Amino acid sequence: MEQFDISIKDFDAIKEEHEFSDKYKKNKEVLLKEYRKKAYAPSKNKYKKAAVAAALLIVSAPVITNAATGGEFFNRIWGSAGKENIAQHTEVLYDEEKGTSCKVTYPKQEFEDTSPTKAEKLIGSSISYNPVVKKLGDTKLSVLSFVHDGNAAVAEFTLEKKGGVDALVYNKDYNETKGASFSDESTFYFNFGNYDGKIYTDLEKSSKDLLYCYYYMTNSDISSDVSLNIEEYPCTRKELAEASDAQLKKYTDKIKNSTITFPSGTQADKSVFTSKSNGTIEISPLSMKIDMKKVPGLSKEEAYDPYNAYYVSINYKDGTKYIVHEHEMEGIHSCQEETDNASYTCGTEEGGLIFVFNRLVDTDNIQSVTINNTKYKLQN
Repeated sequence: MEQFDISIKDFDAIKEEHEFSDKYKKNKEVLLKEYRKKAYAPSKNKYKKAAVAAALLIVSAPVITNAATGGEFFNRIWGSAGKENIAQHTEVLYDEEKGTSCKVTYPKQEFEDTSPTKAEKLIGSSISYNPVVKKLGDTKLSVLSFVHDGNAAVAEFTLEKKGGVDALVYNKDYNETKGASFSDESTFYFNFGNYDGKIYTDLEKSSKDLLYCYYYMTNSDISSDVSLNIEEYPCTRKELAEASDAQLKKYTDKIKNSTITFPSGTQADKSVFTSKSNGTIEISPLSMKIDMKKVPGLSKEEAYDPYNAYYVSINYKDGTKYIVHEHEMEGIHSCQEETDNASYTCGTEEGGLIFVFNRLVDTDNIQSVTINNTKYKLQN
């Protein structure tokens, strides 16, 4: 039986239009199909867990329903409420039809408490509390809050349906990997402007009929307003995907497209850090954007490959570190555990790499930032 090793973030963190290394593309081609089946359609026991080295996300914090209530609000979206630290662990997924398997390494994740006083100081004035409510068939979508920094954004929303919300596929595994996805049973789809991101479902706060979700997103083109783009179908997404050409034409003629625009609030402040090689990093309490083209030692092709950002660390003035991401790089970098402390990671067409943090970062207390072997300091 043929088996391949790969880290989840190494092949599944960036958009397809970028150029990747040969090793990256080869591994991704072999494993992406298997991983997607495991992550989004784990039915009929086709793929079986062969080894798990640690527990997955466990949600266990008390709940209050007001989205704007101080510490509870901040700690659920950016803190440790409802989350448990996860050690690096490995799962082997088998494809019984092909007789092949893939060993997937899940990185370590660590969460931190967020002080409501500190959070209010860092981003309080940038959060937009302008609820947007839209009825989508039997489901009610409510966007409760939104905050952004010009590179990344976080939205809080709920989906409510009597008898059970069926628009999303979600569970603990999805929270740990690529987040919830729209289900085959869904009769609608929505996104925010041109954002790309990950939907995290608050499993403890949610119920069968009401889902609380946090959408961690990246986008480098933010205006003062945000557009909520909605598609409503005359059928389920599965029926739409499987329709014949003639039936598809009938369906598409009945698709309803709508856009709701709402204020996004003021951008959270960003600081610029630079290296001796004129590299730049933009950092806000929400995210970090790296100009990978200026990272020393990377070719033009390598700059577009997220695999080559093998060590990303924020170094605070008190000597502590926030390791945003770390993985092994053969012959260059080794580590005891792979780490991924980003809520979402995505590349840009211009060779940038954006990490949406899984905690709020106090930019005033940053001493330096390390990308691979290069130090960046606050621009004077």
